[in-house]
Amino acid sequence: MNGKSNLLLDTNIVIGFLNGHKQINNFLSNQGNNYKLNVSQITRIELLGFPNITNNEEAIIKKFLVEINVYSLSEEIENKVIELRKITRLKLPDAIIVATALIHKLKLITCDEQLIKSSDFLLSTNPCNI
Repeated sequence: MNGKSNLLLDTNIVIGFLNGHKQINNFLSNQGNNYKLNVSQITRIELLGFPNITNNEEAIIKKFLVEINVYSLSEEIENKVIELRKITRLKLPDAIIVATALIHKLKLITCDEQLIKSSDFLLSTNPCNI
């Protein structure tokens, strides 16, 4: 972990960051160089799979994704997703994100209060409420 906190950004955080959301940008800026940004493969899929995405938006997203770590879906994550889906009401994309955070011991950064409430066993922060 090389001394840095590892953060897993939910899709809504990446969208907010790229759209200049003040609270999200302030939160990430206040982390300084003490963090490493990560996303789940499902976030990459969600970001690039928006209907009517423009070429410019796609280029901006791809540039952002090149600069951070994207965790691929593994069998270990898949098994954790199955376990989570059996005990929570998480939607599949959310379960993949939570499972990725749990398996890789990452702090989840999300503005989704429902996700935070339904996964109280997960270390998470909502910068939209700061």
